[in-house]
This record gives sequence, C-alpha cells and structure tokens, in this order.
Amino acid sequence: MPPITVVFIASGLAVWLNALYFLGIGAKRAAADGPDPLVSVGWVSLAAGIVDLLSATYILAARPAPLGDAAVVLAGLVVFYGMFFIALGVTEVKGLDLRPIGNLAVAVAIVPLFWWKFFEGGWMFRSILVVWLVAFFAIAATTYGKFKASGLGVVLLVTAAYTFFAPVAILALGRTIP
Repeated sequence: MPPITVVFIASGLAVWLNALYFLGIGAKRAAADGPDPLVSVGWVSLAAGIVDLLSATYILAARPAPLGDAAVVLAGLVVFYGMFFIALGVTEVKGLDLRPIGNLAVAVAIVPLFWWKFFEGGWMFRSILVVWLVAFFAIAATTYGKFKASGLGVVLLVTAAYTFFAPVAILALGRTIP
C-alpha cells in the first residue's frame, strides 16, 4: 500500500483546521494587534501540500505493490490535492485574495472525477470523489460570496471526517477500504 495514510492524515488535518476556521472556532485574533489565526491554518495547509507532493514522488519512484504502473495514476491524483494545498497555504499565510483558490477549486472538483474508473470496485473511494466534488465547489462558492463561510465549515468538517479520517481509521484497524 502506498503511503496513502500519510496523505490522508496530513490533508485531513489541513481540512479540519480550515473547517474550524470557517466555523469561527479559533478564528478571531486574541488581541486587536495580535497574529491572524489564518496564518497558522495556512502553515498546516502548506505542510499538507508538501507532504502530498513528497508522497506522490515516493509513489512514482517506488511504484508499490499492488499498484505497479497504476501508481502513476494514483500519484497524479495526489499531486492534484498537493498543489491545491500548497496554493491554499501560501494564500492563507500571505493573506492574499482567496478568489484564485476558488478558481483552482473548480478544476480540483471536476478533473478528479476522471479517476472514477481507477477506483472501480471500491465504493468508498468513489463516494470520496463525490464528497470532494461538493467540497471544492463549496470552496469556490464561498470565495465568491455565494456560500456562507459557516456552511463551508460544515462541509469541510464532513469532508475531513469521512474522506480523510475514516479511511485512516479503517486501515489502522487492519481492514481494507471498501
């Protein structure tokens, strides 16, 4: 099994922190001139993106069993999310306009659906692609003021729990992801 648990944990923690921020939990500065908590969230998002890209590099280099050459396809998907988290992290750390992240989120919502056949026989991975579709469209809508930040927070909490933490828990219990 490729280091998919590492990808799930790093990305899941980044999504979790972004969810809490959008829900307003820990989102206010402790003092008027204090640091912006979004910068801390951004560093975690950036770290997740780096971990994802390093994991994709490993997957490409090692081509672990049982994937073999199919590892290239999986690594491509991991790169999609790695690049998103790097862009998000830099944007949050630097306090930049989030609308370009919303634009990026549209591509990240749609293109991974082409991995549908790759996950043939695995209902959970396919359902994860659908949840990610909803989550990334919610990100885009929020950055353009069409969806409430608190609504995005809820979507991201569900995304973190179901698409990142649940698969890790299944693997930690010695089971195969269905």
